[in-house]
Amino acid sequence: MAKLLDEKWLIEEGAALALLEILNFQQGASYEIAEHADRPDIVIENRLDGKRLGVEVTHLFYDSDEARFVFGRSHKPSHPPEYIEEYIQRLNGLLQQKSEKAKGYNHEYPLALLIRVVSPLFHMYDFKAYASRIVVPPSDFEIIWLLFYDFLERRWTILEQLR
Repeated sequence: MAKLLDEKWLIEEGAALALLEILNFQQGASYEIAEHADRPDIVIENRLDGKRLGVEVTHLFYDSDEARFVFGRSHKPSHPPEYIEEYIQRLNGLLQQKSEKAKGYNHEYPLALLIRVVSPLFHMYDFKAYASRIVVPPSDFEIIWLLFYDFLERRWTILEQLR
């Protein structure tokens, strides 16, 4: 169990560090991780003005087979065809689930949801093409981001804001 918790912590930390790099570059800010907790997963703080933001980190997978493959737990040579419509449905389900979960958070700072899209097939442009089908429910999250991998830079550097 400790291995899984450490892995979860490392995955959340990796996503948060990518977010910090992007925010610091785009906003000229100086965000750093203030704490790694559970509800929300990460609290970041801007060293320039002391403002904090609670960040819930999650990942969007097509299905459990893709998740196992991405995390090196499966070496299946092939995967059934994937469809962007299915990804959008999964995104909508994840948005609903996380919005419900956030209602129980006790926080004194704004909340954000960071969704790392790990699809090797679909990218930001695919999600933009289907933007009208993405349902962002009311929630305590003031900001909702999708984080995409930039295959040219070989880093998580593309941040798309849903709210």
